[in-house]
Amino acid sequence: MPTCVTLAGLALDCRDNVGGIKYAYVLPYSASISYTSANGNISALSVDGVSVTDISTTFKLFETPRQTGFITETGTFSEENGTAFYTQVASLTFNKLTSGSQAEVQKMGEASRLAVIVKDNNDRLWLIGNNNGAVVSTTTGGTGTAFGDRNGVTVEFTGIHPDPMYTVSVTE
Repeated sequence: MPTCVTLAGLALDCRDNVGGIKYAYVLPYSASISYTSANGNISALSVDGVSVTDISTTFKLFETPRQTGFITETGTFSEENGTAFYTQVASLTFNKLTSGSQAEVQKMGEASRLAVIVKDNNDRLWLIGNNNGAVVSTTTGGTGTAFGDRNGVTVEFTGIHPDPMYTVSVTE
């Protein structure tokens, strides 16, 4: 039986990490995302054949209140089928339910391909869905009940790829 992988191991790391995300960059695209990567880090990125040299000038910024957004990644491995893939979900919450926020959410939901790059609270950028891109999978909006409840909308972006999500070191 062939050995498919070799392991390096993981040491117990320092406790110098925090959870949550700061914001996301989103861009609809029609054909492809391509990149140059090594060891899970993207150093050059192109969307629809156009090189992205500064994420903040190419993508649209979506800011979210502190401690309301997150990324999760789930690996799925089937011994029976011999398959492995990763599903990433980025959840962003926006305060103030308005016709403008609803229209923006609707446009993102109608897009069949989105390039989504999320900045976490450790100042790392992550590409959701890698070169397969992401889609809006769910939205939840509402007014709340009490004065202290959230009046806003939460959007979840989902990406699926054979590899875990990559970090991005393109300028922002």
